[in-house]
Amino acid sequence: MAIVDINARYTAPDSDNNDSKKNMVYTSDTGALFAVRIAENIGEAMGFGDFETSTVAGTIPRGLKMRTVSFKDASGKISGQYPCGTPTTPIFVEGGTITVPRKGKAAGVVCTVLGAQGEKRTIMSAADTGQNSGDIT
Repeated sequence: MAIVDINARYTAPDSDNNDSKKNMVYTSDTGALFAVRIAENIGEAMGFGDFETSTVAGTIPRGLKMRTVSFKDASGKISGQYPCGTPTTPIFVEGGTITVPRKGKAAGVVCTVLGAQGEKRTIMSAADTGQNSGDIT
């Protein structure tokens, strides 16, 4: 089981990076690389790649939703989802715990991963172009 501490960036000496957005790389199930803008601490903890050293295919296309893990703490008061950067991210594959940062608090809250949702693709509906392609209208 994997253990992810997203809160670690909050206690790091370079606290000016906490919650700052950064261009990072999402790897789709097909292996295509897409640029995403995500909070740096979440991106680093959840397996997103380095934008500066990657060749991306652009931004995530409409109709593609990133894979996620859902979590909840023992009290049931804190829950949510985080996206995962690659299909091999350990927390996505194995489950485990995520330490979730809490604003204004030094320590994060340990949450259990409830499940993982794979990448979703929506196929856009076809539209008639008006060209005669031999179909019956």
